[in-house]
Amino acid sequence: MAVNAASSFSFCRASLEHTVSAEELSYQLPRRAGGSNLTWHDGRGQRTAHTVKLLQQPGTEGIQLDPGEAFTVYHTSPTLSSLSKPVVLWTQQDVCKWLKKHCPHNYLTYVEAFSHHAITGRALLRLNGEKLERMGIVQDTLRQEVLQQVLQLQVREEVRNLQLLSRASFGNFS
Repeated sequence: MAVNAASSFSFCRASLEHTVSAEELSYQLPRRAGGSNLTWHDGRGQRTAHTVKLLQQPGTEGIQLDPGEAFTVYHTSPTLSSLSKPVVLWTQQDVCKWLKKHCPHNYLTYVEAFSHHAITGRALLRLNGEKLERMGIVQDTLRQEVLQQVLQLQVREEVRNLQLLSRASFGNFS
């Protein structure tokens, strides 16, 4: 029964992960709308090009990147996992991968409830005990396990947001 339940969650299949170093990533920020092609080495000596959407904050359209400067690419390909994508942009598949990593002992219980309720990253960050109980996670210890992990995720996201704000603030004074 457990095997059948796991196989019915097709969005939870493992996805490809690419680690991209700055040296391997050749990029040019175009001034046109839509996707951009980025080429990188996949670690097996092959170069692959993927169309990605570069996300910008409003008001930053005219920013020029100097060589060696870092930037983050969030790609929208369903087959590739994201590079440090904010939790609020997580899909159901991203949440499923997070559950598998952080709540492995009761993974099938959680993934069944989370998939039935279409929990995305934004909804994950807003979960509380009452919502988990309404989702069918009735055992208090299971709810506490998820809530503990969600709390840690919330803290991590707050730290990440503060770091981004800090970088943006220092960039405005230069």
